[in-house]
Amino acid sequence: MVNIDGKQCTLVLVKNPVGLNQVIDMIDLAPYTFSLVSLLNANYADGTDISWIWDGNYEIFNDADIPKVISGGERHEDMTKRLQVAGIPEEKLTETQNLDEVIEQIKQLPTEQVYILSTYTAILQLRKKLADKGYIKGGMDRG
Repeated sequence: MVNIDGKQCTLVLVKNPVGLNQVIDMIDLAPYTFSLVSLLNANYADGTDISWIWDGNYEIFNDADIPKVISGGERHEDMTKRLQVAGIPEEKLTETQNLDEVIEQIKQLPTEQVYILSTYTAILQLRKKLADKGYIKGGMDRG
């Protein structure tokens, strides 16, 4: 859990469809309104084949009260497309590759609770940015 200017952010590593669906099922049990951030990279350490995102049950979020969804990372366009196909309304979606912008957008989210689903190298990059900004102590500089 990382506090970003009053936003309680839960960072979750996702790297395959089975793990992703377990995370989605867990998040779906949340008894509160939350925003969602999905960061997708496709570097060697992540696995360069991102087709697994199409096996993730993002459609479950259509029944959830999610006011805002941010897609980010080096493959943000692919993630946005997947979320659109899942039925996430266009007006709820924001996308950016720049992780500094992702952090700024998180600060503006309408919910206190935020789930950040991220691939391995994207989470390393995000942790580095969060450490540089003083939100966490160590950044894990790889990635």
